[in-house]
Amino acid sequence: MVREREITGIYLDESKLDVFCLKGRLGKWSSVQPPHKFDDTGRSLAEQVKGVLQAIRPSRKRKICLALSRKNLFLRELSFPQLEPDEAANAVRMGIGLHIHLKPDEIYHDQWAFKRGDETVVLLAYIPRSFLDPILRAVRETGHGKSLGPISPATLGLDILLRSSTEASLPCVSLGRQGDGLCVSLHGVYGWEGSHSVSVSDEEDVSMDLQKLAQHLPSPFFNLAIAPVYAVGDLGTAIPDPPPRDPCNAIKDLLNICGQEGKVTWGLCAASLGLTSYPAISFQEGARRKPFRLRIKPYQFVVGAAAAAMILVTGFQGLQLQHRVQSVHKMEQEVKKLQEHLSPMLNTQKQLEQIENQLKDLGEFRVERPPELKVLKAVAELTPPQTWIKNFNLKKDRLKVTAEGGSAVKTMGKWRQSPLFLEVKLISPVTKDRQQRERFTVQMKLAGGKGRASSGN
Repeated sequence: MVREREITGIYLDESKLDVFCLKGRLGKWSSVQPPHKFDDTGRSLAEQVKGVLQAIRPSRKRKICLALSRKNLFLRELSFPQLEPDEAANAVRMGIGLHIHLKPDEIYHDQWAFKRGDETVVLLAYIPRSFLDPILRAVRETGHGKSLGPISPATLGLDILLRSSTEASLPCVSLGRQGDGLCVSLHGVYGWEGSHSVSVSDEEDVSMDLQKLAQHLPSPFFNLAIAPVYAVGDLGTAIPDPPPRDPCNAIKDLLNICGQEGKVTWGLCAASLGLTSYPAISFQEGARRKPFRLRIKPYQFVVGAAAAAMILVTGFQGLQLQHRVQSVHKMEQEVKKLQEHLSPMLNTQKQLEQIENQLKDLGEFRVERPPELKVLKAVAELTPPQTWIKNFNLKKDRLKVTAEGGSAVKTMGKWRQSPLFLEVKLISPVTKDRQQRERFTVQMKLAGGKGRASSGN
């Protein structure tokens, strides 16, 4: 019997929650009616969530996703032109206090790093704990704590929904009404790139507001912001010209998932957060870990498949060898006798190989290891004048440097210019003193082979 899975999406709107349910079977998802209709108008947001979850029986096969409106979270886009996405994300996570206007212990935060052309961009999202903690407490008190899935922006759920279809046009922009304004969401070729709020009234023509916003958007979205591609829910009278299309009407393979209303709602966007095992942004305690399958590199999949194939072939050969056990046993006895005669010679050969390896290591040390003076000279020449070295530690093929002064990103970029330094990466948070001087620690791998340890301060 194939076990069904469920997703319950809850869009957190103070005026009225939007609840949407999906059921999955054999990899296909379809919408279903929520078990009860909810009307908790006038109650706090946490009380509304508690009322919804009290009407649903806890189940291990259900995932509960919470979607946030744009006004309840903060988004910042940070540029790191000289870092790779993983390095940039780590730099933001370790130096979170430099990029937010609240105290780090007062927020939940997450970041998503991606490439926009040749530039590395980090999208930092954070939300006050005072907003989210009462809702999380309501989830736990109703017995659904183990079923809690992503807690993410609602527009990220829309992005996941669009990418579940092969017919969606990307990059694109989507529009959706949230409270008294419009939320403009950016959907890039490779992932969600954030959202913006536009304050309008029902009587306004929002085309002019969108044109103003487009002047500050990256180039892939400049024209799309003037003529949005997709819409979420009812935009009211604030409809730009030309009007955007609802994904349920524009994309055929979303018909089953769109429900009886036949249009995308914020509740559906909340449920769509559960369609992926690792959304780009999700708020929770501590750093998130990617699922095992996402941490495996493509070449590792190939190696694993090759190993499995070799094991399978070896298994078949083992079945054939069972018929030759007796003859093999006799041959092993003969080999054992020969080994007893050859043992002295093998010991001598082993000693010679050890001496040869030692000589080889000595030769590699003399030829391949860059001299300490050369390393010191490279660091001294490449370090910007406004930055000075506080601590210098060279051990085997690893160099650890603690520096203070100018920009950590620019200093690391200078060090990367030397062919002596590989894998230049931060291993500590970037901090600033009262004079706004940055202090940071960087580890580099030296090009070349093994060598003896040395250090200096």
